[in-house]
This record gives sequence, structure tokens and C-alpha cells, in this order.
Amino acid sequence: MAKLTAGESPRVREDVVRRHVPCNLCGSQVRQPYCPENGLGLVQCGNCGFVYVSPRPDAEELYALYGETYFHNNESGVVGYSNYIKDEPNIRRTSQRRLKHLEQFIQPGKLLDVGCATGFFIDEASKRGWQVEGLDVSSFSVRYAQEHFGLTTYHGSLTSLNFEAGAYDAVTMWDVIEHVPDPAAYVRRAAELLRSGGVISLATPDIDSLPARLAGRRWVGYKLSEEHVYYFSVQSLTRMLNDTGFDVVNVRHIGKYVPLSLFRDRLGMYFPWLAKALQVGEKALGLSEWAVYINPFDIVQVTARKR
Repeated sequence: MAKLTAGESPRVREDVVRRHVPCNLCGSQVRQPYCPENGLGLVQCGNCGFVYVSPRPDAEELYALYGETYFHNNESGVVGYSNYIKDEPNIRRTSQRRLKHLEQFIQPGKLLDVGCATGFFIDEASKRGWQVEGLDVSSFSVRYAQEHFGLTTYHGSLTSLNFEAGAYDAVTMWDVIEHVPDPAAYVRRAAELLRSGGVISLATPDIDSLPARLAGRRWVGYKLSEEHVYYFSVQSLTRMLNDTGFDVVNVRHIGKYVPLSLFRDRLGMYFPWLAKALQVGEKALGLSEWAVYINPFDIVQVTARKR
């Protein structure tokens, strides 16, 4: 992947080889185009209905997206974030809410956060008494977490790193499972690492949510195809967890704290006239960076216990 300058959007090269892959949920090779009008190369499994991207680049090319520019670029509506580091206070507030919910099912113990990014979540978890570790395919974010917070973080994928089996009380994956080349392998690996009765909790866009169905090809969950390569529903995610030794204990749709300006930008994808009206009000009142908790009910969090 070519080196990018600040602000540029990370993209997979157009000339890389893309290959078809079988359904990650049932293994079927039967597929048909899904929502082809959005141009993202989505297909739907002809056997179980799972939606994913095929053909697509190999894992090395997919992981190359997550350099420093992924966390700071000018096209966050397409890929990555406009300024992830600047949004630290909001990410921490969101993390606190998620930790409170997680602790309804498991007391603080040893936690592994998969896709830990710059470590804001696990830093909040450590303050609540968790023994924390994190991993990420982004060397930039792993280094940031180590240098700024002294956290134990590892560079690599969950399936490539060595961890002690049965050593963890909780594994979390926030907005991760839709990015990885083999989500079933990630869930199986999480099951291996958890002690009996341990908990996995993950969040991902819900392709069967009402906003997704109403918005169609304009749904904000349909990001650059090389970033989101799998699109889960509650049904498909539950099946994957059940098949790998978990019992689902809670399903809910969640939101996060975001600057009002980001909420307005996302709203503009569906209702441009309303976004323009909000922008006028923001400028008049100086509220662009005012944080609000927004739950559009199109991100699902599923928590499951290892049998």
C-alpha cells in the first residue's frame, strides 16, 4: 500500500488480486449479488443468507488499511475516522457505558480487547479493576497505547498471536468482527482463550436493522468494501456464536457519544435539508463539538457466555 500524507483516505490498491471466498458462516460457494447499486461488491450466500464481500483482497492487503491515516483522514464517511485521537473524551464516555453493561454478566477480571485501537477502552477498563491486554493489526495504534498509557498491547491479528488458553474472563470486540478476513476463526479463538463461563461481547453494524432496511444503499454501515467485509444480522451473529461454543445472554442496539457536527454529517447522508438547518444552528450557538449520545439502532451488541 502506498504511503499516504496527512488527511488522505486509506484505500486498497485497485491493481491487487481479488479472489472469491466461501461463506464464512456455512461454507457454501453459492452466492448472488446483494444491493449491487451501492457498488461495494457485496454478495449474499445462497444457502444461509449471510452478506459479505467477494471477491476481495487477501488479509495482508486488508490489514494494510489500518495505518495512521485510517485514524485521521478527510473521508471518514467512506473509510476510517476524521480524527480518532481528538475524539478521545467521547470514546472514553462510550467505553464507560459499555463496561457497566459488561459487568452485569462478568465481574472484573482478565480482559482481552481485540481491535483495541489506541487503548482508550482498555485504559478505562483498567481504572475499573480489570487486568487488561489489547491487540490490533495497526502498529500505529498499538504503539500509541503503549507510549501514552503504558498499556500491554500486541501488534497482530487474534489468529496469529499466541495467548494462554483459558486465561481470560472476558474478550471484547468493538466494531471489529466486520473487518476481519475470517470472523468465525476469531470467535473460535476467543472461545479457546476464555475460561469456562467467560464472556465475549462484540458490536457490529446490523444489516437487518430498521435503519439499514429503510436507507437501502445509502445506509452508513455500507462503508468502503475493503474495510467492512462482512455484514451481520442478529441471526447470523447468534448462529456463529452458538456454533463455536457460546450461549447468547444479551442482545441490544447501542450508540455512542459523538460531536454534534459528526451526527449532523451522518444525518446529511439521509436528510441533507435537515443537516443544513442543524449546521446553521450549530454555528450560531457554537455547539459543533458538543457531545451527544446517539443511538440509531443499527449497531448491535451481542454478549455471550462460553459453555
